[in-house]
Amino acid sequence: MNRSPLVSLSVVVLCLGAFGCSDGTEGATGTLQVFVEPEDSIPGGLVPGDGPEDIQDGWSVTYDRFLVTIGNVRATRTETGATLSDPTVRVLDLQHAPAGGYVITELTDVAAARWDRFGFDLAHARAGLGTLPPTTQADVDFMIQGGYSLYFEGSIEKADGQSCKPGDPTDCAPATNVSFRWGLAAGTAFDDCATEDGIVGFAVPEGGAVQVKPTIHGDHWFFDNITAGAELTKRYAQYVADCDLDRDGETTLDELQAVQAADVFPAVTYDLGGAGVPIQTAYDYVMAQARTLGDYQGDGECPTRTPL
Repeated sequence: MNRSPLVSLSVVVLCLGAFGCSDGTEGATGTLQVFVEPEDSIPGGLVPGDGPEDIQDGWSVTYDRFLVTIGNVRATRTETGATLSDPTVRVLDLQHAPAGGYVITELTDVAAARWDRFGFDLAHARAGLGTLPPTTQADVDFMIQGGYSLYFEGSIEKADGQSCKPGDPTDCAPATNVSFRWGLAAGTAFDDCATEDGIVGFAVPEGGAVQVKPTIHGDHWFFDNITAGAELTKRYAQYVADCDLDRDGETTLDELQAVQAADVFPAVTYDLGGAGVPIQTAYDYVMAQARTLGDYQGDGECPTRTPL
């Protein structure tokens, strides 16, 4: 999805022995800067429409809070076996990222060459993690308490929206606004990252710096498939309203777990075969999509995804 250059998070470290940077430098060197960038859908939400990045069934989406536990950046030169790594993991607030970004890592004295493998983790929050402002310590404590890799809350809205009983499209009630607060322990390692054009890893220029941007997307739980490559998909939000089983205006994780996937993701609209695991409930679908969030340089992919 398109993203604003003004909204970015940065992950920056010094290449000290504690960070496990291998020698790997043969002559010329440069600098690697790693930025974690929120896609536009996180601060800007999603709009209804017929466009390729719109919600196709008339709902709009707004996020009020979006936290991730992210870090453990790494790179390898397959040619030489040289490696770079920074194991630091932090909780970061993507909804309110400063325009200048969260600068937390800068690797210096890196061999001026192509590093053809790059990866990072969306990790489970654990005791001892830090952060940077405007992310608060309360955000960190909240994520640690839940063991979350990801937490987001917001709502879908539609003037003539309805919530229909899963499996029975005739049993409906008005639902113009449905909220959600979903904390997920969906830790995933993302590796073999490549740009949208298929260029793997990154190249460090001699005497200069290269910027590498893991990009966190906020729309995957509205996809009509489980993407493993280019995001060739449509977006729908009706299932969120339909899974509000008690019709109190909020769809909970417990309600997602109580809904059979086939009742809200009909095969005529959805293709969930790419999940790699059985999608039996609506909760399974959301978890599977949460393990696809880690993209690269905007819309590039990190196709090797390993549950943590």
